Amino acid sequence: MQSYQRAASMYKETAVQTRREKLVVLLYDGWLSALQIARKAIEEGHHELAHRQLMKAQNIVQVLHDTLDMQYEISHNLRSLYQYFLRQLIEANVNKSVEPIDAQYPMVKGLRDAWEQALQQLESTSPTS
Repeated sequence: MQSYQRAASMYKETAVQTRREKLVVLLYDGWLSALQIARKAIEEGHHELAHRQLMKAQNIVQVLHDTLDMQYEISHNLRSLYQYFLRQLIEANVNKSVEPIDAQYPMVKGLRDAWEQALQQLESTSPTS
């Protein structure tokens, strides 16, 4: 019976972790989408749409920032990076400039891809796989 309980506990822990990782990837996807839409809107002079999308991106960054688990060293690095991204988004929004978006996009894409890779690795080591 103890073996069953241990396996069930491991399964639950992995399932929760997998859901969290999936949520983070979805947040990054939303962030990237907002950046793409905002960039195009700025280029086309649709300032209200650009504003809404840049605010959406800021909200996503804020959620990622606020939910960091600061017991890990990488969280301190991510916190600084998220703060930098927030400043860039504000700059892009105030100035209706694509440069901060262009600077941010590849870094966000790299972070998103790293989370996706971590998710795939987690799923491949799951007790149910």
